[in-house]
Amino acid sequence: MIDLCNARVNASAKMHGWASGHDYRCAWLVECLNRHTADDWGDIDAADQAANTRAITNSDGRIISAYPVPAHLVGGNPDPTVWIITDDLDQPPTTTTVLFPSDY
Repeated sequence: MIDLCNARVNASAKMHGWASGHDYRCAWLVECLNRHTADDWGDIDAADQAANTRAITNSDGRIISAYPVPAHLVGGNPDPTVWIITDDLDQPPTTTTVLFPSDY
């Protein structure tokens, strides 16, 4: 299990104003990760949905999710969306990254 609530706040999160209100944002990120692992990929287009489905079916490729940041958590963040990307489905262990679009 990932303990995001006790993880260090990274430089990107601090830059985007996410250091304050850490507990609420942490709970929301855990919710997003749970949705990502339950195949609820948030606000992605049909092409990304199809690519995610193929990646899962074939155990190959990557899965991407996008979740809008709730207004009460946005703070100074110029990117009110968080992306979650799981890579290397064909080469376990997989890697999952949580980032803002500007970090990509």
